Amino acid sequence: MTTMTTDLAEYRSGVRAWLADADIPTVPLDLDERFDVLRDWQRALFEAGGLGISWSKEAGGQGLSHLHQLAFAEELAYARAPMPIGLIGLDVVGPSIDEFGQQWQREELLPKLLSGEHIWCQGFSEPEAGSDLASLRTRAVLDGDEFVISGQKVWTSWAHKAQWCALLVRTDPAAHKHAGISYLLVDMSTPGITPKPLEQMTGDREFCEVFFDEVRVPRRNLVGELNGGWAVATHTLGIERAAYTLRRRVDYEVAFEDAVAALRDHGLPAPETGLGRRVRIAIGKAHVALKVLSAQTQKTVARLAAGQVPTPEDSVDKLLLNEVEQIVFGEIAELLGPYRAVEESRPLGLASDRWAHDHLYSRATSIYGGTSQIQRNIISERLLGLPRG
Repeated sequence: MTTMTTDLAEYRSGVRAWLADADIPTVPLDLDERFDVLRDWQRALFEAGGLGISWSKEAGGQGLSHLHQLAFAEELAYARAPMPIGLIGLDVVGPSIDEFGQQWQREELLPKLLSGEHIWCQGFSEPEAGSDLASLRTRAVLDGDEFVISGQKVWTSWAHKAQWCALLVRTDPAAHKHAGISYLLVDMSTPGITPKPLEQMTGDREFCEVFFDEVRVPRRNLVGELNGGWAVATHTLGIERAAYTLRRRVDYEVAFEDAVAALRDHGLPAPETGLGRRVRIAIGKAHVALKVLSAQTQKTVARLAAGQVPTPEDSVDKLLLNEVEQIVFGEIAELLGPYRAVEESRPLGLASDRWAHDHLYSRATSIYGGTSQIQRNIISERLLGLPRG
Protein backbone atom coordinates (compact mmCIF):
# COMPACT_ATOMS: atom_id res chain seq x y z
CA MET A 1 0.00 0.00 0.00
CA THR A 2 3.02 2.27 -0.05
CA THR A 3 2.48 2.76 -3.79
CA MET A 4 1.72 6.35 -4.77
CA THR A 5 0.16 5.50 -8.12
CA THR A 6 -2.52 7.84 -9.38
CA ASP A 7 -4.10 5.01 -11.38
CA LEU A 8 -7.25 4.23 -9.43
CA ALA A 9 -7.52 0.55 -10.32
CA GLU A 10 -3.85 -0.05 -9.51
CA TYR A 11 -4.20 1.82 -6.24
CA ARG A 12 -7.29 -0.17 -5.25
CA SER A 13 -5.47 -3.41 -6.07
CA GLY A 14 -2.55 -2.38 -3.87
CA VAL A 15 -4.83 -1.57 -0.94
CA ARG A 16 -6.65 -4.88 -1.33
CA ALA A 17 -3.36 -6.82 -1.40
CA TRP A 18 -2.09 -5.04 1.71
CA LEU A 19 -5.30 -5.73 3.61
CA ALA A 20 -5.16 -9.40 2.61
CA ASP A 21 -1.81 -9.70 4.42
CA ALA A 22 -2.56 -7.28 7.26
CA ASP A 23 -3.29 -8.30 10.83
CA ILE A 24 -6.79 -6.84 10.91
CA PRO A 25 -7.88 -6.36 14.53
CA THR A 26 -11.08 -7.57 16.12
CA VAL A 27 -12.83 -4.61 17.76
CA PRO A 28 -13.55 -5.27 21.47
CA LEU A 29 -16.86 -4.33 23.04
CA ASP A 30 -15.16 -2.71 26.04
CA LEU A 31 -14.75 0.99 25.23
CA ASP A 32 -11.24 1.43 26.67
CA GLU A 33 -9.96 -1.70 24.97
CA ARG A 34 -11.63 -0.60 21.73
CA PHE A 35 -9.89 2.76 21.88
CA ASP A 36 -6.46 1.18 22.36
CA VAL A 37 -6.94 -1.39 19.60
CA LEU A 38 -8.16 1.18 17.08
CA ARG A 39 -5.34 3.56 17.97
CA ASP A 40 -2.79 0.83 17.25
CA TRP A 41 -4.64 0.13 13.99
CA GLN A 42 -4.37 3.81 13.06
CA ARG A 43 -0.61 3.64 13.54
CA ALA A 44 -0.46 0.57 11.25
CA LEU A 45 -2.53 2.32 8.57
CA PHE A 46 -0.38 5.45 8.85
CA GLU A 47 2.87 3.53 8.47
CA ALA A 48 1.45 1.78 5.41
CA GLY A 49 0.51 5.08 3.76
CA GLY A 50 -3.22 4.62 4.21
CA LEU A 51 -4.09 7.89 5.95
CA GLY A 52 -4.28 11.45 4.69
CA ILE A 53 -4.83 10.03 1.22
CA SER A 54 -6.40 13.15 -0.29
CA TRP A 55 -4.44 15.57 1.90
CA SER A 56 -1.71 17.66 0.33
CA LYS A 57 1.85 16.36 0.60
CA GLU A 58 2.75 19.59 2.40
CA ALA A 59 0.34 18.57 5.17
CA GLY A 60 1.86 15.09 5.40
CA GLY A 61 -0.72 13.45 3.15
CA GLN A 62 -0.47 11.34 0.02
CA GLY A 63 -1.55 14.05 -2.43
CA LEU A 64 -4.04 11.75 -4.17
CA SER A 65 -7.66 12.37 -5.12
CA HIS A 66 -10.91 11.97 -3.22
CA LEU A 67 -11.66 9.02 -5.49
CA HIS A 68 -8.59 7.32 -4.02
CA GLN A 69 -9.90 8.16 -0.56
CA LEU A 70 -13.23 6.57 -1.43
CA ALA A 71 -11.54 3.48 -2.90
CA PHE A 72 -9.55 3.03 0.30
CA ALA A 73 -12.67 3.33 2.47
CA GLU A 74 -14.46 0.79 0.28
CA GLU A 75 -11.64 -1.74 0.42
CA LEU A 76 -11.32 -1.30 4.16
CA ALA A 77 -15.01 -2.01 4.61
CA TYR A 78 -15.05 -4.95 2.19
CA ALA A 79 -12.19 -6.50 4.18
CA ARG A 80 -14.29 -6.05 7.34
CA ALA A 81 -11.48 -3.92 8.73
CA PRO A 82 -12.35 -1.15 11.22
CA MET A 83 -11.81 2.54 10.74
CA PRO A 84 -9.02 4.14 12.81
CA ILE A 85 -9.92 5.82 16.09
CA GLY A 86 -8.88 9.35 15.10
CA LEU A 87 -11.56 10.09 12.52
CA ILE A 88 -12.44 13.47 14.04
CA GLY A 89 -8.90 14.61 13.40
CA LEU A 90 -8.50 12.83 10.07
CA ASP A 91 -11.83 13.73 8.47
CA VAL A 92 -12.81 16.95 10.22
CA VAL A 93 -10.16 18.97 12.04
CA GLY A 94 -7.06 18.15 10.02
CA PRO A 95 -8.32 19.48 6.68
CA SER A 96 -9.31 22.78 8.31
CA ILE A 97 -5.88 23.16 9.93
CA ASP A 98 -4.31 22.51 6.54
CA GLU A 99 -6.59 25.10 4.91
CA PHE A 100 -6.54 27.88 7.53
CA GLY A 101 -3.80 27.02 10.03
CA GLN A 102 -0.44 28.65 10.61
CA GLN A 103 2.70 26.97 9.33
CA TRP A 104 3.75 25.78 12.78
CA GLN A 105 0.31 24.25 13.33
CA ARG A 106 0.57 22.25 10.10
CA GLU A 107 4.15 21.17 10.73
CA GLU A 108 3.87 20.27 14.42
CA LEU A 109 0.29 19.05 14.81
CA LEU A 110 -0.73 17.31 11.60
CA PRO A 111 1.91 14.50 11.54
CA LYS A 112 0.94 13.39 15.07
CA LEU A 113 -2.74 13.68 14.18
CA LEU A 114 -2.24 11.35 11.22
CA SER A 115 -0.24 8.76 13.15
CA GLY A 116 -2.67 8.61 16.06
CA GLU A 117 -0.08 9.85 18.55
CA HIS A 118 -2.47 12.73 19.15
CA ILE A 119 -6.23 12.12 19.19
CA TRP A 120 -8.48 15.11 18.57
CA CYS A 121 -11.94 16.06 19.73
CA GLN A 122 -14.27 18.77 18.44
CA GLY A 123 -15.57 21.33 20.94
CA PHE A 124 -18.47 22.89 19.06
CA SER A 125 -21.89 22.07 20.57
CA GLU A 126 -23.05 23.47 23.91
CA PRO A 127 -26.10 22.82 26.11
CA GLU A 128 -27.78 25.93 24.66
CA ALA A 129 -26.08 25.90 21.25
CA GLY A 130 -26.52 22.68 19.36
CA SER A 131 -28.54 23.17 16.21
CA ASP A 132 -28.04 26.94 16.51
CA LEU A 133 -24.27 26.64 16.85
CA ALA A 134 -23.63 30.36 16.38
CA SER A 135 -25.36 31.02 19.71
CA LEU A 136 -22.45 29.43 21.60
CA ARG A 137 -21.51 31.07 24.90
CA THR A 138 -18.11 29.63 25.82
CA ARG A 139 -16.03 32.78 26.07
CA ALA A 140 -12.36 33.50 25.43
CA VAL A 141 -10.92 36.76 26.73
CA LEU A 142 -7.59 37.90 25.32
CA ASP A 143 -5.08 38.56 28.13
CA GLY A 144 -1.74 39.56 26.62
CA ASP A 145 -0.54 36.63 24.52
CA GLU A 146 -3.12 34.21 25.93
CA PHE A 147 -6.83 33.54 25.71
CA VAL A 148 -8.61 32.78 28.97
CA ILE A 149 -11.46 30.37 28.29
CA SER A 150 -14.51 29.61 30.42
CA GLY A 151 -17.62 27.66 29.47
CA GLN A 152 -19.03 24.24 28.68
CA LYS A 153 -19.21 21.98 25.63
CA VAL A 154 -21.29 18.83 25.18
CA TRP A 155 -21.52 15.82 22.84
CA THR A 156 -17.74 15.99 22.50
CA SER A 157 -16.70 12.54 21.31
CA TRP A 158 -13.58 11.05 22.93
CA ALA A 159 -12.82 14.24 24.89
CA HIS A 160 -11.69 12.13 27.86
CA LYS A 161 -9.14 10.39 25.63
CA ALA A 162 -8.08 13.26 23.37
CA GLN A 163 -4.82 15.20 23.48
CA TRP A 164 -6.19 18.18 21.51
CA CYS A 165 -9.49 19.93 20.92
CA ALA A 166 -10.65 22.15 18.06
CA LEU A 167 -12.66 24.67 20.07
CA LEU A 168 -15.15 27.34 19.03
CA VAL A 169 -15.26 30.26 21.45
CA ARG A 170 -16.89 33.68 21.63
CA THR A 171 -14.22 36.37 21.53
CA ASP A 172 -16.43 39.39 20.82
CA PRO A 173 -19.77 39.24 22.67
CA ALA A 174 -20.81 42.62 21.23
CA ALA A 175 -20.58 41.49 17.61
CA HIS A 176 -23.26 39.70 15.58
CA LYS A 177 -23.34 36.10 16.78
CA HIS A 178 -21.62 34.73 13.66
CA ALA A 179 -18.99 37.49 13.66
CA GLY A 180 -17.73 37.21 17.23
CA ILE A 181 -16.48 33.59 17.14
CA SER A 182 -12.89 32.34 17.00
CA TYR A 183 -11.41 28.89 16.35
CA LEU A 184 -8.75 27.74 18.82
CA LEU A 185 -6.59 24.62 19.13
CA VAL A 186 -6.49 23.59 22.78
CA ASP A 187 -4.12 21.17 24.48
CA MET A 188 -6.44 18.97 26.59
CA SER A 189 -3.79 18.62 29.31
CA THR A 190 -4.05 22.34 30.07
CA PRO A 191 -5.12 23.02 33.70
CA GLY A 192 -8.81 23.86 34.12
CA ILE A 193 -10.23 21.37 31.59
CA THR A 194 -12.58 18.69 32.96
CA PRO A 195 -14.13 16.14 30.57
CA LYS A 196 -16.99 13.98 31.88
CA PRO A 197 -18.21 10.98 29.84
CA LEU A 198 -21.95 10.62 29.18
CA GLU A 199 -23.57 7.22 28.83
CA GLN A 200 -25.67 6.80 25.68
CA MET A 201 -28.64 4.51 25.28
CA THR A 202 -26.33 2.08 23.47
CA GLY A 203 -24.34 1.75 26.70
CA ASP A 204 -21.28 3.42 25.14
CA ARG A 205 -19.57 6.34 26.86
CA GLU A 206 -17.44 8.05 24.22
CA PHE A 207 -19.57 11.24 24.30
CA CYS A 208 -18.51 13.80 26.89
CA GLU A 209 -19.40 17.13 28.36
CA VAL A 210 -16.33 19.31 28.85
CA PHE A 211 -15.92 22.14 31.34
CA PHE A 212 -13.41 24.97 30.85
CA ASP A 213 -12.53 26.94 33.99
CA GLU A 214 -10.23 29.90 33.27
CA VAL A 215 -8.19 27.81 30.83
CA ARG A 216 -5.20 29.70 29.40
CA VAL A 217 -4.40 29.04 25.74
CA PRO A 218 -1.59 30.74 23.76
CA ARG A 219 -2.73 33.23 21.13
CA ARG A 220 -0.59 31.38 18.57
CA ASN A 221 -3.15 28.53 18.78
CA LEU A 222 -5.69 30.66 16.92
CA VAL A 223 -6.72 29.24 13.53
CA GLY A 224 -7.60 31.89 10.97
CA GLU A 225 -8.44 35.43 12.01
CA LEU A 226 -9.56 36.66 15.41
CA ASN A 227 -13.38 36.73 15.32
CA GLY A 228 -13.20 34.94 11.98
CA GLY A 229 -13.81 31.46 13.34
CA TRP A 230 -17.21 30.99 11.72
CA ALA A 231 -15.60 30.67 8.28
CA VAL A 232 -13.26 27.98 9.63
CA ALA A 233 -16.14 26.23 11.42
CA THR A 234 -18.22 26.23 8.23
CA HIS A 235 -15.32 24.61 6.39
CA THR A 236 -14.95 22.03 9.17
CA LEU A 237 -18.65 21.15 9.10
CA GLY A 238 -18.72 20.96 5.31
CA ILE A 239 -15.72 18.63 5.20
CA GLU A 240 -17.22 16.58 8.04
CA ARG A 241 -20.52 16.04 6.22
CA ALA A 242 -18.92 15.21 2.88
CA ALA A 243 -16.26 12.87 4.27
CA TYR A 244 -18.71 11.20 6.63
CA THR A 245 -21.14 10.58 3.79
CA LEU A 246 -18.49 8.79 1.73
CA ARG A 247 -17.31 6.64 4.60
CA ARG A 248 -20.65 5.74 6.10
CA ARG A 249 -22.20 4.81 2.76
CA VAL A 250 -19.71 1.96 2.51
CA ASP A 251 -20.31 0.97 6.14
CA TYR A 252 -24.05 0.73 5.50
CA GLU A 253 -23.60 -1.37 2.39
CA VAL A 254 -21.33 -3.84 4.17
CA ALA A 255 -23.70 -4.06 7.14
CA PHE A 256 -26.60 -4.72 4.76
CA GLU A 257 -24.61 -7.47 3.04
CA ASP A 258 -23.88 -9.03 6.43
CA ALA A 259 -27.58 -9.02 7.33
CA VAL A 260 -28.62 -10.56 4.02
CA ALA A 261 -25.92 -13.25 4.33
CA ALA A 262 -27.11 -14.10 7.86
CA LEU A 263 -30.71 -14.38 6.69
CA ARG A 264 -29.72 -16.63 3.80
CA ASP A 265 -27.55 -18.86 5.99
CA HIS A 266 -30.42 -19.25 8.42
CA GLY A 267 -32.90 -19.93 5.63
CA LEU A 268 -35.35 -17.33 4.36
CA PRO A 269 -39.00 -17.89 5.32
CA ALA A 270 -41.23 -18.83 2.38
CA PRO A 271 -42.40 -15.72 0.47
CA GLU A 272 -46.08 -16.67 0.81
CA THR A 273 -45.90 -16.47 4.63
CA GLY A 274 -46.39 -13.26 6.56
CA LEU A 275 -42.86 -13.44 7.96
CA GLY A 276 -41.44 -14.16 4.51
CA ARG A 277 -43.15 -11.10 3.06
CA ARG A 278 -41.97 -8.94 5.95
CA VAL A 279 -38.35 -10.04 5.49
CA ARG A 280 -38.41 -9.32 1.76
CA ILE A 281 -40.04 -5.91 2.23
CA ALA A 282 -37.39 -4.97 4.81
CA ILE A 283 -34.57 -6.06 2.50
CA GLY A 284 -36.14 -4.20 -0.40
CA LYS A 285 -36.53 -0.94 1.49
CA ALA A 286 -32.96 -1.03 2.73
CA HIS A 287 -31.62 -1.94 -0.71
CA VAL A 288 -33.41 0.94 -2.45
CA ALA A 289 -32.28 3.42 0.20
CA LEU A 290 -28.66 2.36 -0.27
CA LYS A 291 -28.89 2.73 -4.04
CA VAL A 292 -30.17 6.29 -3.63
CA LEU A 293 -27.30 7.12 -1.26
CA SER A 294 -24.78 5.57 -3.66
CA ALA A 295 -26.00 7.83 -6.47
CA GLN A 296 -25.74 10.91 -4.23
CA THR A 297 -22.24 9.90 -3.17
CA GLN A 298 -21.01 10.19 -6.75
CA LYS A 299 -22.06 13.86 -6.67
CA THR A 300 -20.25 14.28 -3.36
CA VAL A 301 -17.01 12.92 -4.80
CA ALA A 302 -17.32 15.26 -7.78
CA ARG A 303 -17.78 18.28 -5.49
CA LEU A 304 -14.80 17.30 -3.36
CA ALA A 305 -12.62 16.78 -6.43
CA ALA A 306 -13.65 20.21 -7.74
CA GLY A 307 -12.96 21.87 -4.38
CA GLN A 308 -16.63 22.77 -4.01
CA VAL A 309 -16.81 22.05 -0.28
CA PRO A 310 -18.24 23.54 1.85
CA THR A 311 -21.50 24.25 0.03
CA PRO A 312 -25.19 24.12 0.99
CA GLU A 313 -25.31 20.87 -0.98
CA ASP A 314 -23.46 19.25 1.93
CA SER A 315 -26.77 19.47 3.77
CA VAL A 316 -28.38 17.29 1.11
CA ASP A 317 -25.70 14.67 1.85
CA LYS A 318 -26.27 14.89 5.58
CA LEU A 319 -30.06 14.77 5.36
CA LEU A 320 -30.04 11.76 3.04
CA LEU A 321 -27.43 10.02 5.18
CA ASN A 322 -29.65 10.46 8.24
CA GLU A 323 -32.63 8.91 6.53
CA VAL A 324 -30.76 6.02 4.92
CA GLU A 325 -29.00 4.97 8.12
CA GLN A 326 -32.27 4.93 10.02
CA ILE A 327 -34.03 3.00 7.25
CA VAL A 328 -31.30 0.34 6.93
CA PHE A 329 -30.80 -0.35 10.62
CA GLY A 330 -34.45 0.22 11.48
CA GLU A 331 -35.64 -2.37 8.94
CA ILE A 332 -33.09 -4.94 10.11
CA ALA A 333 -33.89 -4.32 13.79
CA GLU A 334 -37.62 -4.79 13.12
CA LEU A 335 -36.87 -8.35 12.01
CA LEU A 336 -35.52 -9.11 15.48
CA GLY A 337 -38.98 -8.76 16.98
CA PRO A 338 -38.98 -9.10 20.78
CA TYR A 339 -35.59 -10.82 20.64
CA ARG A 340 -33.86 -7.47 20.20
CA ALA A 341 -34.02 -7.27 24.01
CA VAL A 342 -32.55 -10.76 24.51
CA GLU A 343 -28.77 -10.76 24.67
CA GLU A 344 -26.88 -13.14 22.37
CA SER A 345 -30.06 -14.29 20.63
CA ARG A 346 -30.12 -14.89 16.87
CA PRO A 347 -33.64 -14.58 15.45
CA LEU A 348 -33.61 -15.42 11.73
CA GLY A 349 -29.83 -15.77 12.09
CA LEU A 350 -29.40 -12.08 12.98
CA ALA A 351 -27.18 -11.32 15.99
CA SER A 352 -29.50 -9.32 18.25
CA ASP A 353 -26.67 -7.58 20.15
CA ARG A 354 -25.16 -6.10 16.99
CA TRP A 355 -28.33 -5.03 15.24
CA ALA A 356 -30.08 -3.66 18.33
CA HIS A 357 -26.98 -1.61 19.16
CA ASP A 358 -26.65 -0.26 15.61
CA HIS A 359 -30.35 0.60 15.49
CA LEU A 360 -30.12 2.60 18.72
CA TYR A 361 -27.00 4.36 17.46
CA SER A 362 -28.75 5.24 14.19
CA ARG A 363 -31.38 7.24 16.06
CA ALA A 364 -28.74 9.86 16.85
CA THR A 365 -27.88 10.38 13.18
CA SER A 366 -30.60 12.97 12.70
CA ILE A 367 -29.22 14.97 15.64
CA TYR A 368 -25.42 14.98 15.61
CA GLY A 369 -23.52 17.02 13.02
CA GLY A 370 -26.56 19.25 12.53
CA THR A 371 -30.14 18.10 12.98
CA SER A 372 -32.33 17.08 10.07
CA GLN A 373 -34.50 20.14 10.72
CA ILE A 374 -31.47 22.43 10.36
CA GLN A 375 -30.40 20.67 7.15
CA ARG A 376 -33.88 21.20 5.69
CA ASN A 377 -33.74 24.89 6.59
CA ILE A 378 -30.36 25.25 4.86
CA ILE A 379 -31.61 23.45 1.75
CA SER A 380 -34.81 25.48 1.55
CA GLU A 381 -33.16 28.87 2.09
CA ARG A 382 -29.76 28.51 0.39
CA LEU A 383 -30.47 26.04 -2.38
CA LEU A 384 -34.14 26.62 -3.16
CA GLY A 385 -34.25 30.32 -2.29
CA LEU A 386 -37.37 29.99 -0.16
CA PRO A 387 -38.21 32.73 2.36
CA ARG A 388 -37.76 32.22 6.06
CA GLY A 389 -40.88 31.04 7.84
